[in-house]
Amino acid sequence: MKESTDKIRRWRFETALRCVDCKTRFVASTLALGDIFYAKCPVCRKLDLNAWSGKTYTPTGWTALAVNLGAKKWRCEYCRINFASFRKRKEVFSFKRWQRMNVGGAVSLGRAKLAEMEIKAAKAREISNQKAREAAAKARTEEAENDDDE
Repeated sequence: MKESTDKIRRWRFETALRCVDCKTRFVASTLALGDIFYAKCPVCRKLDLNAWSGKTYTPTGWTALAVNLGAKKWRCEYCRINFASFRKRKEVFSFKRWQRMNVGGAVSLGRAKLAEMEIKAAKAREISNQKAREAAAKARTEEAENDDDE
């Protein structure tokens, strides 16, 4: 059911988004008529992009075909994705804006939460393994007692 509603939303140019400040999810239109003529990141839809050269990354597949046909090479620093588009960019990416948005802090916070979750999972696995060992030891002692009784 969720997939069908997502498809309908895509056809209506709507996407579920999350507020950067309060983390609240909401559905909003992704079609801004003024932004139609500009390239946007295919993942996060941001318009402030950097150009990338072919020195460090060689495009493959459709991206390589688009570049060979004259598409411009763009990079989204937020998603760290390289892509090609025939449209021009609206804004030039700046690291000052990136720092003001505290994207690096959000990434490190996400990594810290992931590490915390991994530690909790490891502790839970250790507890379940310990219980299994105790149950096996108890079964062995009961078996040994039964053998002694016979």
